[in-house]
Amino acid sequence: TMSKIKNLIAEQSSVWVEYPDIDGFEVNLKYLTREDLMKVRNAALTYKFNKRTRQREEEIDNDRFLENYAEKAIMGWKGLKVKHMPALMPVDISGIDGEDVIEYSNEDAIELLKNSTVFDQFVTDTMNDFEQFSKKKAETDAKN
Repeated sequence: TMSKIKNLIAEQSSVWVEYPDIDGFEVNLKYLTREDLMKVRNAALTYKFNKRTRQREEEIDNDRFLENYAEKAIMGWKGLKVKHMPALMPVDISGIDGEDVIEYSNEDAIELLKNSTVFDQFVTDTMNDFEQFSKKKAETDAKN
């Protein structure tokens, strides 16, 4: 028989979330289940041989983890401008038009996750607030 709970799990549900401190900046995030997160983590594992204990030990390749995570979790964004960047990470934007729009790309999503603690925290907090995703699924289901 089909699992009832499995049926209820929001399939690939993604939501547009407003970034709290930047007016007009919205990020499209996809909810990752624990299983998804384990896959991301496992894909970033490297093994080192510990000479002292003569054991193989696993280590997380943090860059690889963030690359996989960004690819799976961040679906897009809108409303990000050059002038917003200093609020996200240390940058030098002198001589650049602050109104220039930074379009979403997977590369830039990775850069932002790697270099911006506040953005990383925002993504994590949104993931933990999975009610947002459930609510959106209910709305979507009601419309269809």
